[in-house]
Amino acid sequence: MSKNTAILLIVWNIVLSILIGWSLSRTTTAQGPVNAESNDPEVAATEVPAVDRDTAALKDARIAFFYMDSVQKKYELIAEKDRRFRSEGQRLEGSLKNEMAKAQARYEELMAKDHTYSTQAEVAKDEQELQQLMARIQGQQANSEEQLARLEAQMLTEITKELRDFMEQYNKTAGFDYIFSVQNGGQVWVGNEGLDISDDLINGLNERYRATKGGK
Repeated sequence: MSKNTAILLIVWNIVLSILIGWSLSRTTTAQGPVNAESNDPEVAATEVPAVDRDTAALKDARIAFFYMDSVQKKYELIAEKDRRFRSEGQRLEGSLKNEMAKAQARYEELMAKDHTYSTQAEVAKDEQELQQLMARIQGQQANSEEQLARLEAQMLTEITKELRDFMEQYNKTAGFDYIFSVQNGGQVWVGNEGLDISDDLINGLNERYRATKGGK
């Protein structure tokens, strides 16, 4: 039943999507709207004039990056959510095991019955009880998985909101044009470690988390 810190494995994709969307929205605003493709033959036949883009302006862009692996390991909110997720998973798993043990004991009782002199109705009743035992266990297992899925979705929503809110506040002062999320083994190679803001983000996120937690 345990998902082995599944919440940490998914956060990377969520944060990356947020940052890409943020960067693209800033770039699109600077370059103007982009016309979507149309299936209309008349529209498709219309010539679109070439637009000269001033790519030289990128040399003045303020760029930073952070290591997502570090955020995953050191952001206290993620650690707290992960502990809660694993604890709930263990609780549900323990409850399911108890029910399975009860069902197994009852199954053995029913199977040990001597039906030599049982009526057809009595045999059918025992068979029906066996089917109900199986259905109850399957139902509880499905319910446990559903509860974990809801909890995971809730946690991801909370973490995503905290990251987004903090990044917006942070960049009001930092004023970066692009902030990239980098992960070990990923597709972004870092050439200038001086642009790393991982510690700033982690310290700020944890300070914000502690202040929120202390106020509850």
